[in-house]
Amino acid sequence: MPVIRISEETMNRLKKWAKPLEDTAESAFVKVLDAAERERVTPKKTVVGRQPRRRSAQEKLPQEEFRRPLLEVIYEMGGTAQVEKLRPIMEKRMAPKLLPDDFVPVSTGQPRWWSATCWERNRLKEEGYLRGDSKRGVWKLSEKGASYVAKSLAEGPENFIDHLLAMPNAGDDADFKRSRSGPRGVEM
Repeated sequence: MPVIRISEETMNRLKKWAKPLEDTAESAFVKVLDAAERERVTPKKTVVGRQPRRRSAQEKLPQEEFRRPLLEVIYEMGGTAQVEKLRPIMEKRMAPKLLPDDFVPVSTGQPRWWSATCWERNRLKEEGYLRGDSKRGVWKLSEKGASYVAKSLAEGPENFIDHLLAMPNAGDDADFKRSRSGPRGVEM
């Protein structure tokens, strides 16, 4: 009987084919070889005919479009936001930009726009703009994120004006030449 030496990695792959306390190394190899031979004899058939329709990029807003508004909303909420309070604000902020497919539920049951927001939140956390050590259900800006938003608000005059006009009594003594670009609040 020949002796074969295999690496630890290959052995771990082989174990995935084996039933614990039932298969030997040889019986696991037999399973793998049988599967490979079946695949060679009966290759996967390609489906001829109507293929599922791919959605075009125009039917939904790209995930990156949620980045800046998400950072700005958390910034406006003081750098820390509870998700249940953040979500309705994000929905109002994003409503003018959202496309029909953004409202379609995904596998979690949530609308696609909210799922995209959550995925963008994960990306921002990985990039260091959001803190990873906050409690579940709480999203916090990191120092990097707060300084990024402050800088972008200062550089973008139309966004900065919107930011100031969103504050109570802002604009009473200010000299703004442009009108606010977003929806206006109800005056009381």
